[in-house]
Amino acid sequence: MKPTIACILADHGVVTSTEHPRLCSAMARLKRAGVLDNPLPGTFVLAADVSERAWLRAVCAWSAPLGVLHTTTAASLWLPSLAGQTAVLSHPTLKSRRRIKVTRRGVPGDFVRMADGLRFATPAYAAVELAATDDGRAVCEALRRRLANPAELREALQAMNGSVGQAVRRCVVEACLTNPWSYAELRLHRILREAGITGWVANRRLRLSGVVVHPDVLFPGARVVIEFDGRAVHDDPAQFLKDRERQNVLVAHGYVVLRFGWEHLDQPEYIVSMVRHALRTAGRIK
Repeated sequence: MKPTIACILADHGVVTSTEHPRLCSAMARLKRAGVLDNPLPGTFVLAADVSERAWLRAVCAWSAPLGVLHTTTAASLWLPSLAGQTAVLSHPTLKSRRRIKVTRRGVPGDFVRMADGLRFATPAYAAVELAATDDGRAVCEALRRRLANPAELREALQAMNGSVGQAVRRCVVEACLTNPWSYAELRLHRILREAGITGWVANRRLRLSGVVVHPDVLFPGARVVIEFDGRAVHDDPAQFLKDRERQNVLVAHGYVVLRFGWEHLDQPEYIVSMVRHALRTAGRIK
């Protein structure tokens, strides 16, 4: 392989005939030799690289400079579970083809990022797009991973005004502005709000005797904490132990800790009664 082609592939993961017309003959020979693959017109990648990233780099190179990965495809860059057979691409003129769904929804430049040979919508924008159909799951994950903050979510939501599904997005994003770090926490927050229980914050940083904790829900004035146990906790001994150590720190500093699991989310009356009882005992409510 020509050193020039090898360097381009090392830097960008894809080489195009448009940007490097003088290398077309060499790239064609390498394709015939099985060294390169030509997944889309004018794009070449290493034949041995069959990863999702290699395919998406080819999609971005093929659709440059206007194509932008968005919705599930953009979110799959940080949520691999969303990766699919079809790449979702915003472009003003290109047409959909095998494994590529082209949409006409433009992604504003402020919400476009470029990295690793990819051009994609920011986590905040992609998560808000998905809020119309996933009830906030992607938004919660973006918040948990610190890939987006409430201000960025609001800006992304504003940029989508007038688009299909915007009313649903607005409701979901507003609910997520309480900073849930998981879909389960989002449901827990909804239960508290619908019951009119106020005075709480979510995932606020606490330093207790040099130990930093982020309670799922904290009532600062009452020193009451709500912790949610996801199903994964029961299958991860290290996480189970870590959660118990966190609870010990909180209790040792005078906090009342309530713990709820997935099944409790379908029993909102139970959650509300236990929270009210804890707050009443702490003198927060009568």
